[in-house]
Amino acid sequence: MPSGYAVSSSFTDGSGDKITFYIVETPDGFVVEDDGDYLASLIARGIHIEAGARGKMLDAILDEARAYWDRETLEIKSEVFPPDQLGARAIDFLSSLIRVRDLALITRDRVRSAFRDDFIAAVSGRFDNLIEITENVAPANDLSEFPADIVLRPLGANGRTGAVYLVNTNDKLNEALLAWRELEDHPHNNIALMAVLEESEFKHISRRKFQRAQNRRMPMPIFRGDETGTLDFIGREMKIPI
Repeated sequence: MPSGYAVSSSFTDGSGDKITFYIVETPDGFVVEDDGDYLASLIARGIHIEAGARGKMLDAILDEARAYWDRETLEIKSEVFPPDQLGARAIDFLSSLIRVRDLALITRDRVRSAFRDDFIAAVSGRFDNLIEITENVAPANDLSEFPADIVLRPLGANGRTGAVYLVNTNDKLNEALLAWRELEDHPHNNIALMAVLEESEFKHISRRKFQRAQNRRMPMPIFRGDETGTLDFIGREMKIPI
């Protein structure tokens, strides 16, 4: 190519296309870069890479290859290096491109884990010595088919058990709604069931499904951006001091 060389590797991405990169010669040495399409596709799919867990992971992967991503062009680029390092640096760069392609899959689990960890830390800090926290258990025998992500049990004589479903996907919202409907058939359990939504932008949740749950009066506080308000909401629902 006029600017250097286009290299087609033997590795393919999820669409079956070969992973390609470019070797560009500059006055100071060589640079290896991609065409910017992959990161642009992540952003178009609503996978945010500018900050947070995704951003940190992306930066860590690229740092190992002494590379970075251009915030304006969305191209992944290496630092400038001398010609005698071309072989090793090209391999390192290709390795980073392969690892970056797993970003959409890996970060989804990590972000979910971060939501759970942040929620537990917030609840523990607010209701310390007032509640017992357990994970992935049914809040009552009548709800054995719908284990909650977090169960909060008051340590004193007053208050109600809280069953929290952490929601950041349609599947989790459906699970919480099914548990809510089941609870309506067993009101004697006196459980405060809540679907705690991670964020208010509904990136991975259908607004129609949210509307359905809202119209059935399922309690749904939104955590990110108003953590204190969410904790107040939980305290009121469980009837414990806030």
